[in-house]
Parts: sequence; C-alpha cells; structure tokens
Amino acid sequence: MSDRNPSQKHLSTTALARAIGKDSKELFILLSRSHWMVKVEGHWQLTEKGRFEGGIYVNHPKFGEYIAWPESLKNHPLLTLLPEAPLNARSLGHQWQLPARLINLALAERGWLSKAVHGWRLTSLGRALGGQQHEGETTGIPYVTWPESLLEHPSLQAVLKALTEAEPECLDGHQHVHRSRARIDNWLYVAGVAHAVDYPLWVDEQTLKVDFYLPVLSTVIVYWPSASAPGELVEQLDLQTRLRRSHWSLIEIQQTELDNLDEVLSRELLKREYAVY
Repeated sequence: MSDRNPSQKHLSTTALARAIGKDSKELFILLSRSHWMVKVEGHWQLTEKGRFEGGIYVNHPKFGEYIAWPESLKNHPLLTLLPEAPLNARSLGHQWQLPARLINLALAERGWLSKAVHGWRLTSLGRALGGQQHEGETTGIPYVTWPESLLEHPSLQAVLKALTEAEPECLDGHQHVHRSRARIDNWLYVAGVAHAVDYPLWVDEQTLKVDFYLPVLSTVIVYWPSASAPGELVEQLDLQTRLRRSHWSLIEIQQTELDNLDEVLSRELLKREYAVY
C-alpha cells in the first residue's frame, strides 16, 4: 500500500541515481549500508530511517511496488559519498536536457569520438580525457563512458551551450542576427548536415534569400519567429507561398519548436530519406 504524498514529486532509486548522474547500483549499496532500506526475500523494504528521510512505497500497474524518494533528496549530504560514476551519453544529456544521440554527435564534433558502423569509438583525444571504451554485452555495439569531470570541461560546455542557447557566431563560423537561427545552424553543423545560410534561391524567375539551404537534399529551411513586424510578416508569407508554388522541399521551423529542435529536424530529414545517427 502506498503512503505517497501527491503534493511532492518522488523518484525511484534508479531514477534518483540518473537524476544526479550516478550509478544506480552504487546508490542501492549506499542506501542499504546507511540502513535506509534492506533487502528481504529478494525485495527492497524501507527501514524506519528510510521512512524518516522521506522514502515511500509506490504501486505501479506494470512494475508493482517499489521504493521512491522525494526529489529534494538529490541535495542530501549522504549522496556526496557516492563514487564518481562513469557517465554515458544519456547521463550527460540529462544534465543538459538533450538526447543521447545529440550528445554523441557533439562529442564527435569535439574530436573525442568517431562513428562506427554501429555505435561509437573512442579517439585518442577522448581517451586522454578519461573516456572508456565498452561494448554491449548482448549486441557488441561499441559505446563510451566518461568521468564526471567531463561535465566541467569548457570545450564541452561551449558546444552544448551553442545547441541550447547559441551566440550570434555559430560553431561553424556562420553569423546570425537572431540567436534562434544560430541554434538551428549549430544543430545542422553538429549533426553533419551540409548547409548554406542566407542562400540566394532561384524562385519564380527571381532570386530570393532563404534562411538555410541543404544542397544534398535540395531542401530549404525557413525559421518563422513568433513576433514579426507587419512588413516582415507580409514578406514571410509571400516567401512561403512562392516556395510552395515552386514545389521546393520546405522545412518550416516555428519559434515554439526550438526546444524540441533535435526531434523536429531529425523527423523532417528522415521524411526526406536522410537519417541523422
């Protein structure tokens, strides 16, 4: 039976470990040794100490009953005793709210990884930073883990900031007045998609500049900001009409989609038979 407080968010032990970028096995061991929970007949049970620290039981229709902890426990002094955990791409991405695939692409852009037929291989530069090469036990697919110190590396912070915030000058040297366009540009660069900016496109027997042009796909990307001056809005709608009438392959990015840019652009490129790995 669950004594869960609905007003407070709780995390499973595994989810708590993921939230702080630690190994879940190490967290189970630490909580057990600290007498917060104990294993009885193969199942974890809360102790009085665990209940005092906010532990509860949660019933899940699929996974059954498990122990959950208040989210505020992420800052508990006890968790500082956890050993430094090797971080995979998913753990790194959690810190920046980015998908693991994009993290690997960013690490490759820095020269720390190289793409294998399936998975990723560590480079000599990545090995010097403490990266460790692994292979999946059942699949044999190569992957890499990293020390927590990588989270503080200025070069990694720079590329991830460019993907989430962006400066007018992009990673590939392109310049943009609008930071939103710079985020799109940085994504295309890190994903390895060849692109031109402010490209003079021949439309309706005249040249019109478009935000991005992808020559491999003969595709135009246009960014539509939420707020535009009346004159700009008229120009945008005219450009949209001309591109569609001329049957150009068109990807339109709205300002509201910027936080899901990886998902949006990956999906749109896949529709055009181009996969970003």
